[in-house]
Amino acid sequence: MNASTHAPVYWDPYHPDIWKDPYPTFRRLREESPLYYNEEHGFYALSRFEDVKSGLLDSATFSSARGTILEIIKANAELPASLFIFQDPPVHTAYRRLLQRIITPKRMNALEQQIRDLCAQSMDPHVGTGRFDFITNLGAEMPMRVIGMLLGIPEKDQQAVREFSDNALRAESGKPIEYDPANLSGAGMAAFDEYIEWRTRNPSDDIMTELIHANFTDPNGTVRKLDHDEIIAIVNMVAGAGNETTNRLIGWTGKILAEHPDQRRDLARNPRLIPQAIEELLRYESPGAVAGRVSTRDTEFYGRRIPAGSIMMLVFGSANRDDRRFQDGDRFNIHREPRPHLAFGNGVHVCIGAALARLEGRVALEEVLKRFPDWEVDYDKTEMSATTTVRGWDSLPVFTSSARKTHSLVTAPVVAATLETTQTVSIEGTWNLTVKGPTGPMPTELIIERNGDTLTGLQSGQGMSEPISDLKFDGKNLSWINHVKKPVKLKLECSGLIEGNAISGKMKAGFMGSYPFTGTKAP
Repeated sequence: MNASTHAPVYWDPYHPDIWKDPYPTFRRLREESPLYYNEEHGFYALSRFEDVKSGLLDSATFSSARGTILEIIKANAELPASLFIFQDPPVHTAYRRLLQRIITPKRMNALEQQIRDLCAQSMDPHVGTGRFDFITNLGAEMPMRVIGMLLGIPEKDQQAVREFSDNALRAESGKPIEYDPANLSGAGMAAFDEYIEWRTRNPSDDIMTELIHANFTDPNGTVRKLDHDEIIAIVNMVAGAGNETTNRLIGWTGKILAEHPDQRRDLARNPRLIPQAIEELLRYESPGAVAGRVSTRDTEFYGRRIPAGSIMMLVFGSANRDDRRFQDGDRFNIHREPRPHLAFGNGVHVCIGAALARLEGRVALEEVLKRFPDWEVDYDKTEMSATTTVRGWDSLPVFTSSARKTHSLVTAPVVAATLETTQTVSIEGTWNLTVKGPTGPMPTELIIERNGDTLTGLQSGQGMSEPISDLKFDGKNLSWINHVKKPVKLKLECSGLIEGNAISGKMKAGFMGSYPFTGTKAP
């Protein structure tokens, strides 16, 4: 054991060496100092999963009303009410409710083919060149085009909007962000004025038009339209958030799957594993590693008093690797048992664009694997982002084996997946399923046992387990019924197609409709 392990654990979000690979420090925080205090920068930090989750759920104690970024909190600035991610209920609730009417999971899922087309536009020019950059050629292009299309920002101006949003979060290495209120309100982005004026005169099927014309019940209970400044702030917030998270997710997808080629090949052979791979990527390398809050009252953790008015940093990046929640949390494993993570937060501030980010991440990986099933990172030319709010890459170039013809790349995963169907299937055991529900992915565990010629089973999820009935398997198709008693009585009729150790199908949830699911059999 070297001398450094005996020194007290130290975490500084501005320290470039720690920020480059924070996970050894995060592990020490969880084990040695689950309530950490940084005297130099004046903040407390929680790093264990249950502590971070409880902090997110208790918005009455841990307030977002002074912002969620350390520099903004310390600036003690008055933030526009319409920046609802930096507000508490009821202000937060009023604006979020409006945006939830506009940014619905159904509306996001309807974009899948357009997202796929945008991925093709970004990647096809690089097929056969032997090189590809996950950020420059995809992460910096596709998400901004998608959010630009949703907002109604002309394509010619999307790059300027992206650069404006990126620069608002930039910092010199090892230093805090230089806080500028104009970067939050959108006041520094004069082009938004022109977009709003244009859309007022020329309405279209986009979010900006809906924001202009929507009736809105404000925090005072008055039904009215959003004013000009409110629209600018919301558009600026959506543009920045819609670009940032997916850009980071795409970059980490390239790096982590390059470091785990066996799992990458599993995904190429069986694309049905991709949704759960995206969840594992979000857990393993959460784009937003930390979020700040301010305590509204005296509270206590681990026998220590935290005074009212203290800054509390909730470390998502640490919580999502906590071994208490995720077995062997520092190991990347797309086949692990699905469990909800905190990459998109939790509670009233859970990310409103999570469904879109998941969709973009899944489609991007599907399209990458069709064109570039193998790659290696060119580490000499990678460039990490200079920001303390989200960890990620400005450039992640890779070497590809893209000399193959495009059509053979597209068909290779299909052929491999077809070969899997010829394998002998042993139905007994544990199947880890992910249901694509109305509020996002929902993990559930299906355990099947054989008693003579009879199959029996148990299904677990959300802390409850229920015996299943009418379990049938004909060597290819599996079906069962689950009578759920909580939170409401519901009959779940499930059926799926088994292909090797993978299953895909639908779950009919009574009056609530049908939802697709995918899953794999645990080793």
